[in-house]
Amino acid sequence: MGVDARGKIGESFIVEGEAGWQQNLESEAVRNMLRTQVRYERDDFTARLGLAHAEDEYEDGEKRTSQLAEVGVTQKVLDGKLSLRASAGFALNEDAENVDFPERYVVGADYRIGEGIDMVAEYEQAEGQDIEASMARIGVRATPWSRGQISSFVTNEVSEFGPRAFANLGLVQGFKLNERWVIDVGVDHAETLTDASAPRFDPDRALTSGSLTDDFTAMFAGAMYSSEFWSANTRLEVRESDSEDRLTMLVGWYREPAVGHGLSAGFTMFTADTPTGNELAQVNLRLGWAYRIAGSKWSFLDRIDLVYDRATSNDAEQLGWRLINNFNANRRISAATQLSLQYAFKYVRSEFDGDGYTGYTDLIGVDLRHGFRDRWDAGIGTSVLHSYNSGVMDYGFGVDVGYNVGNNMWLTLGYNFEGFDDDDFREARYTAAGPFLRFTIKADQHLLKRIAGQR
Repeated sequence: MGVDARGKIGESFIVEGEAGWQQNLESEAVRNMLRTQVRYERDDFTARLGLAHAEDEYEDGEKRTSQLAEVGVTQKVLDGKLSLRASAGFALNEDAENVDFPERYVVGADYRIGEGIDMVAEYEQAEGQDIEASMARIGVRATPWSRGQISSFVTNEVSEFGPRAFANLGLVQGFKLNERWVIDVGVDHAETLTDASAPRFDPDRALTSGSLTDDFTAMFAGAMYSSEFWSANTRLEVRESDSEDRLTMLVGWYREPAVGHGLSAGFTMFTADTPTGNELAQVNLRLGWAYRIAGSKWSFLDRIDLVYDRATSNDAEQLGWRLINNFNANRRISAATQLSLQYAFKYVRSEFDGDGYTGYTDLIGVDLRHGFRDRWDAGIGTSVLHSYNSGVMDYGFGVDVGYNVGNNMWLTLGYNFEGFDDDDFREARYTAAGPFLRFTIKADQHLLKRIAGQR
């Protein structure tokens, strides 16, 4: 929990402050944080000065505290196209003990190459009692615009593979060359030395400076082409680190709906080699189809994935491929009531040191939803998972209530009295037993601009 406040003094000064209390329920560690700063702004110059206090207390009574004085300046030159910036956080106590709040020194430059698009170069050095890290970044930073994407989903709902799904298939954000082409390039590098015995408030969260697991250098490039009726994108990334060398390639294609039909395709390839000689490879070919005609009470969505996996370790080799299909039908019963039907199946073949195994599993799901009071709806859902080779059947049953918190945003609270879990069907519906909270957002360019404070 916390509080955040800010106020403006005169035309140029802004005062900001925040205070927070946080507890890690797994480790029972407690964090108290307090930060305040004064910022001075004018057309081509910005300066800030502030103080920060962060204290973590662990279950054994040990405390790790950082008290920092923070200062930063930004100067625009070349008629505002180039921004030069520098910032620093100095420890006021003997040493910055908190690994998430070290001393930090950052220098960078941003060059405006188009409206809302900057080429960025940045170097950061961080030092603390238990950490020493350096990072360098070169790339593109773009504020949300008509081709911006949010790269991760916060819903288990299957969509029609439109622009909302494109972030899973390739380009996330970049800068526009012309009406047809968008490109994205970048380099990222990190070197970190940490004390392995140093306590951390949340070991599952990335460090604020440096890399949690190993040092790395990553380079990526992507491009997107759009025409009147279709669009395609691709992205290639090479990452070399202490733990593995990784190559990733993503390709996506989307056909605008015509007479109610929408089509998409995606290809993903991933390879990784470790210093110990282990190798991992995965290839995923995805095809999607949507059928939705204005005025019709029925709509249909279908997605098929063909996945190939290969893993080698010492003299052992594991091969596998999966054919996965998710089909969804939606029937609008009335203006406030709809029925959803789902049938999904997968055929799996795996080989372990020459021995082959196969299996067929399917999922049947039925959901009924009814809206009331403009912003509310309630639903009931049931599902059956059947593994034919083993003869095992699992059942799911749950209820939920949803609230439309804003345009294209939905918050759902539900409880599954019975449930099961399957990684290949997880994206289609939430089936695990127990309570769940789901936040669904339709991320189009209009919403992203509102988030960015643009009109």
